[in-house]
Amino acid sequence: MKILYRYISWNLIKNFLLLIGFFSIVIVSSQLLHLPSVLYHIGLFKFLQVLFFVNLSFLKYQVFFGFFIASLMVGYSLRENREIYAIYSSGVSREQLISPVIWMSIIFVILAGIISLFLVPYANRERAQFITINVKQHILDSVSEKNFMKLSERLTIYVDKKNENSMDNIFIYNGNGGLSISAKKATFRGNHIILKNGYIQIPSQEGFNLLKFEKYDFDLSVDYMKKYEFEDMENEKLIEIIKGKDNKQKNRAIAVLIDRVLFTVPFLFIGVIGFLMGVQIEKSRDALIGIAVIISIIYMAFNTYFIKLIQKGSINPAIYPVIVIAYFGAILFWLYRKK
Repeated sequence: MKILYRYISWNLIKNFLLLIGFFSIVIVSSQLLHLPSVLYHIGLFKFLQVLFFVNLSFLKYQVFFGFFIASLMVGYSLRENREIYAIYSSGVSREQLISPVIWMSIIFVILAGIISLFLVPYANRERAQFITINVKQHILDSVSEKNFMKLSERLTIYVDKKNENSMDNIFIYNGNGGLSISAKKATFRGNHIILKNGYIQIPSQEGFNLLKFEKYDFDLSVDYMKKYEFEDMENEKLIEIIKGKDNKQKNRAIAVLIDRVLFTVPFLFIGVIGFLMGVQIEKSRDALIGIAVIISIIYMAFNTYFIKLIQKGSINPAIYPVIVIAYFGAILFWLYRKK
């Protein structure tokens, strides 16, 4: 029995990892066109970091489909290779046969909870911050000699000579208030520029006021911000919003937390459902995968629908978990009763 359990578990894990690899390639490839074009000039290592965060953002759905289809393929393999008849002939019951899949389902429930509650929101926040920082840095690094460059709607910069982060004879015009700054030397430090030995020209009613400085720290931030969505907030912030008095924001926060927590519920069912589909339904592998995809799409459709209703405060949040359990429970019950 232990050999059978190891065989089922190993094949399920192997198929799952292969599917995750395939899904990662497809998702990353599909998202390349949606990245800011300047990211293609930031260096290979940083570019791979962006792709890593992009892949993590979709990891929960990769795990969902990967576990469902991997379980199905293990069951299909047992039936297609006629191994299932030898297993039943040796006295192994159906309950004993699905036992390793149940244990794997419990492991995946825990994994799905970690991914949904922590990993995906974190990846989305980090991706937004990473893209923001690197796009800004690329824009600043692209400042060239003897050229007026408009960094944003408010900032224009001119540099006479530039050597990496050091510059000579620099001029900055700030459109907000008409402030002009000139300096003999300057150095980039992140989004700041350290100016040395220069003048600040400030408009006034009488004309201009001129201030001389030896060292001046100027914020050269570029007006670019990649924001993350409300749905990617930390769990702690969502809980704080729920405790607040803004009912609209409270309902949104409740919907996000419910979506994260209840993502684990299907994993109690889809492993066994997929395995029993492969073992008991006499159809081709492609047809079975198609059925699994349809089951998953229906779930995701009503998941989106009910989460939106919870956001609007139209239904009691306690109703939704009952619907999820009823949906997958009905499919599992039909397959279990099927001879």
